[in-house]
This record gives sequence, C-alpha cells and structure tokens, in this order.
Amino acid sequence: MAMARIALLDAIKSKMGWLARYEKLLSQNIANAETPGYKAKGLERPDFGALLDRVGATRPRRDSDVAAAVRPVHLVATSPAHFGVSLAAGDGARPGEPVSTEPKPNGNTVDLESELVEVGKAQMDYGLMVELYRKQLGFLRLALGRAPGR
Repeated sequence: MAMARIALLDAIKSKMGWLARYEKLLSQNIANAETPGYKAKGLERPDFGALLDRVGATRPRRDSDVAAAVRPVHLVATSPAHFGVSLAAGDGARPGEPVSTEPKPNGNTVDLESELVEVGKAQMDYGLMVELYRKQLGFLRLALGRAPGR
C-alpha cells in the first residue's frame, strides 16, 4: 500500500500544506502592517466535515466484515447546545478578500495583534500535525514488525 493511499496521512499532509500557505499569508499581512492602503488577506479554512465524509467513504477494495462495517462519518448536532457543524456562516475569509478589521487612518486593515495570535495558533496546529504524522508512521512500522523510530 502506497503512503499516499492512507487517508489519514493524506489528510494530515493536506492540513500541513494549508497551514504552510496560511502562515505565508499571515507573514505577508504582518510585513505590510504599516503599508498605507494595504488590505489584510485571509484564507478559507478547510471544511473538516467534508474531509470526514471523504475519509469515511474510503473503503478497502475487498469485501470483508471490516469493509461492511465502515460507514461515512457525518457531523450531527445532537443537542440544541451544540454549535453549528458547517462553515456556511463565513468563519473563514476567502483568499484575497480583506479580513473584517477597522481600517487605520492610512487605510491599512492589518490588526497586528490578531495576526500574531493567528501565527501562534498556526504554529501549534502545524506542530500537532507533525506529531500525528510521526505517530502514524510509528504505528505503520510497528504493524510491519519494525521497531518504532528506526
């Protein structure tokens, strides 16, 4: 089985790629924090619910008891206290669109404090993805009978 065919590893790589693009965009916003007329840019967040549906729909090629038991995963609010399960409300900004921030007198819309907070969050998320990837590779090595870390 090729590494690219493992859905979880593919999802982790996809998230890491998105985080790298997001950090680049944040660094551009921070670099232009004092540029007159610069509009802060955002990046649309991936839809985790759609990713779960895609991963849940992936089935092994052989019909087996395990394959029959695998069903797509759907996010569902089971209580009125649960938050919504979609990003339809506009949680993420579209690429190239200004982030909703009050412009400075020079027309710049970069909020340096919120950009730095987002950089910290992106770094933590990236570190988490690296650790998840490392753990998954360790599980694969263990399944193949090799010692983890070798």
